Amino acid sequence: MLLSKVCFDVAAGLYCEFINDIIEKQIYVSNIVSTEIGFTAMCLAKDYRYVAKLAKKYGCKIRIQKKKGIYFHLRRSFKRKGIYAGILVIFISITLFSQVIWRIDVIAPTQNITQDVFSLLYKNGFYAGAVFSQEKNQDIIQQIFMDVDNVGYVTLNFYKGILTCKVDGAIQKLPYLENSHTGNIVAAEDGVIEKLEIYSGFSDAEIGQSVQKGQLLVSASYIDRNGTLQQVMPRAYIQANCVKYYQAHIMFNKKSELRTGKYTDRITLKLPGGDFVLKKEKLEEYEIYDKERTFEYIDIIGFRMPVTKETVRYYQKKQTEIIKDEQAAMAAAKRTVDTVIDGDALLVCADSREYSYSITEDGVTAVCKVTGHYDIAK
Repeated sequence: MLLSKVCFDVAAGLYCEFINDIIEKQIYVSNIVSTEIGFTAMCLAKDYRYVAKLAKKYGCKIRIQKKKGIYFHLRRSFKRKGIYAGILVIFISITLFSQVIWRIDVIAPTQNITQDVFSLLYKNGFYAGAVFSQEKNQDIIQQIFMDVDNVGYVTLNFYKGILTCKVDGAIQKLPYLENSHTGNIVAAEDGVIEKLEIYSGFSDAEIGQSVQKGQLLVSASYIDRNGTLQQVMPRAYIQANCVKYYQAHIMFNKKSELRTGKYTDRITLKLPGGDFVLKKEKLEEYEIYDKERTFEYIDIIGFRMPVTKETVRYYQKKQTEIIKDEQAAMAAAKRTVDTVIDGDALLVCADSREYSYSITEDGVTAVCKVTGHYDIAK
């Protein structure tokens, strides 16, 4: 069974001389049986081609009756190699591509958190076409906690090519805890107290009292009537009438790097086997430039592929001298000061704004004196 053999039938011709010639040439032949017009026999498969050629010499008709041996059994299987290759490819694909990220789903309470998480995942190598790393999984969860605002809880699961990141928003303080502190409450500005509401904690402050910045307003600890030291989370609303100064300096002439409007792109396809550059940037004329990176996932007729298209855009910049006259510089300084005032979280409302300007050789300094009401307990 291990040796491959061929059973053949010989008819007509000089078959007697033919069988004698085979034996003389010491070709292995067995199971020779005479028939009416010839004989049947068996030879090794490796000799059959020579035997068939020799049969034509003697005018004999030779025909294979049966094939025996492992080779012929395997040969039948080789005819179906396309099926076996397909099964092997499917098996390899399931094994390998199950470790490749095909799609990333981010479930978050706001669009800002969703975009921040997508950007952070991409920055750390989590994108369609990348191989999933369990070691990086825990690290990226910690980074999302640390780098993304308003995040309360994060889960990151990978299953059959789909990476799902679920982000729960931070739990906001209940209304009665919004102004609570873990330590003493001190004055945020100099002023005169005009509203005083103490919800928890101990305070000697009074309405009409003048306070200085950093002065203790509400203590987190006090001694009760039994002589026991008590610790609380103080909570209070204290509004004071304050005078605060804001200032900004604007230069007459300054050099700044501004974009010219020209740009060049570098486009890269990120595949499971590596990166493939579709387009290379041309930076020969770009001495100074800004760089912005964007990415998008590739899908074909709605079917998401494990490929990410990365576009890096380089914006050309040049040194430009910005020249302002006195009036323009004063207007710019005033706008800057107003922006700072409007962004002050302590300011409740302003009663008045008084502006003053000082002009030097290099620019204008604007100072705004604000008289108003401030929440000094924040």
